[in-house]
Amino acid sequence: MISSVNTNTGSYSSINSFGLAQNAVNSAQKRIGTGKKVADAYDNGAAFAVAEKLRGDTAVLGAANERLAVGKGMIDVAMKASQFISSSMSDVKATLVKLSDSSLSERDRANYQAQYNNQVKDIGAFVKDAKYNGVNLLQQGAQNQNIASNGSGGSVTVQAQDLESSVASVLSGADVSTAAGAAALLQPGGTFSQAEDSVGSAMNGLASNARSVNNTIKGNSSIMDATDAGLGEIVDADLAKEAASLSAAQARQQLAGQSLSIANQAPQSLLSLFQ
Repeated sequence: MISSVNTNTGSYSSINSFGLAQNAVNSAQKRIGTGKKVADAYDNGAAFAVAEKLRGDTAVLGAANERLAVGKGMIDVAMKASQFISSSMSDVKATLVKLSDSSLSERDRANYQAQYNNQVKDIGAFVKDAKYNGVNLLQQGAQNQNIASNGSGGSVTVQAQDLESSVASVLSGADVSTAAGAAALLQPGGTFSQAEDSVGSAMNGLASNARSVNNTIKGNSSIMDATDAGLGEIVDADLAKEAASLSAAQARQQLAGQSLSIANQAPQSLLSLFQ
C-alpha cells in the first residue's frame, strides 16, 4: 500500500464505519424513544401499511361500540320506565278490584275512580319521559333503531315497544264509572289483562335487545384486544434488546472515532521522512 498525503484510505474506511455506527445509534434511540420498531413508513413500509390497516379496523370497531353504547342507553331507559309501569299496573289492578265492588258508596267510588285516573296518568308520564338522546322507544309511532355494529354494514336492531297505545291510552279510555265496567277490565282476556301482557312483552323484547347489544359490544372489544396484541407484535420494540443494541452501537461509534483519529495522523507521519 502506498503512502500518500492525497489519498487516505484508512480514513475513508473509518469514516464509513463511524457513519454506520451512527446510523445504528440513531435507529436504536428512535426505537427506544418511540417504543416502536416500526414507528413510520421509513422503518418498514410494508409492516407500517399493515399496521395502519389494523389501526383502522380497531378504530371502526371502537366507533361501532360507541354507537352501541347509545343503543344500550336507549334500552336501559326504556327498561326502567317499563319496570315502573309494571309496578304501577299492580296498583291499578288493586284499584280496579275495589271499583268492581258494587257495594261501594258513591263517594268511595268517586275517590277510587280519581285514584285510578291518577295511576293511569302516572303510567302515561313514565312513557313520555322514557327518552334517551331524543329517542323514546315506548311512545306511539316510535321506530325501531338499527345501530351500526361493525365496519361491514352490520347492525343490531333495538325494537320499539308502543306502550303508549297498548297500555296508557287503553287504560285512560276505559270506563270505570260502574262496578260492571271495572270488573270487565279484569276479566281474562280483558283490556287490563291485554295491557299487562303488553308490558310483559315489552320488557322481554327490551331484555333480548339488551343481550344482543351487550354481546356485540363484548365481541367487538375482544376483537379489538386481539388486534391490538397482533399489532404490538408487528410494531412494538423489544426495549431490553434495543438497549443492548444502543450500547453496542455506541461502542462501535467510539471505536470508529478512535480509528478515524489514528488514520488522520498517518499523513503527518510522512513529514518525518523529510527531516
